[in-house]
Amino acid sequence: IGPDFFDPQILEQASGQPVTQLDLWMAGAEYCRHQFYLAAQQSDLILVEGAMGVFDGEPSSADLAATFNIPIALVIDVKGMAQTAAAVALGLASFRDDVEFCGLIANNCGTQRHAQLIDDALAGRMPLLANLARDPEVSLPERHLGLVQAHEVREELEHRFNLGKAWLGGQAICDLPKPVAFTSQDIAAPQKLLQGTTIGIARDAAFSFIYSANTQLLEAMGAKLSYFSPLNDQHLPDV
Repeated sequence: IGPDFFDPQILEQASGQPVTQLDLWMAGAEYCRHQFYLAAQQSDLILVEGAMGVFDGEPSSADLAATFNIPIALVIDVKGMAQTAAAVALGLASFRDDVEFCGLIANNCGTQRHAQLIDDALAGRMPLLANLARDPEVSLPERHLGLVQAHEVREELEHRFNLGKAWLGGQAICDLPKPVAFTSQDIAAPQKLLQGTTIGIARDAAFSFIYSANTQLLEAMGAKLSYFSPLNDQHLPDV
């Protein structure tokens, strides 16, 4: 959800599938509905990563979930709290009546006893979908500006993905919620205003922040795209 360059790179490596940014304000409900429908034609499972807190922003992650009837899995950092984590989760779940919460993922959970305390406090009112141990071996690598780009640490990421996969193994998160139906959305094809035009786009280790939706739109408008590397190429292509 929302404009982001780092997370989609990591999510694409983790899933082995293309990642699309969705935003009700920037792109509109019709665009988002169309993307969900297209994805549902070829995938059995669609995961949407929220932005900030579930109710933060206008529109928020909860707004997107409510618009398309998508159940929400809460991810809460439970370090330093036990029963309070259940109270926070249940408070969030009761904040609005137009969104469905399918369960809690307890991140930074110290021990199985810690997880049990949280599950007992939930008292069957919300499933504890998974508890993720407090382990720096699985934390995503960061630097001062945020996450490291996936292509810089591909093998390291793969190792951490496999550790996380082993943790999740038979936890309740693997029991998926009920199916969601996505309807088709007719979106008019853009005019071929760029037919016969070749557009140069810088792309290499230094220039990697590119939204696929933008390049796809340029091609749909008739443009031919020619990528070049400012780091390695001596001349611009004929663009």
